[in-house]
Amino acid sequence: MKPYRLHIFVCQGKRCAAKGSEDVLESLKEKIKAAAIKDVKISKSGCLKVCKETETEGEFSPAVVIYPEGVWYRKVAVSDVDEIIEKHVKKGEVVERLFHYRMTK
Repeated sequence: MKPYRLHIFVCQGKRCAAKGSEDVLESLKEKIKAAAIKDVKISKSGCLKVCKETETEGEFSPAVVIYPEGVWYRKVAVSDVDEIIEKHVKKGEVVERLFHYRMTK
């Protein structure tokens, strides 16, 4: 397997799926491919449990996490994909309005 600069996981748990995470996943794949970005891997994941961090389950869905930075995003919609690609993937900047948590410093 070739090394990747970034690996993006999109939660496909039931709450995230109910809020369109499959569409987010497909949009990320299509737009990364269209931009000819070859060093980024897009994968689906099982439940990331972000939605269980509030009293209103699913409030933070859909969730996306980007490694190796360990940056977690919440409430990601298809309309956010371009901004994630432009800011995070291309420039290494966190999309603050979607930011949830960073696992590493």
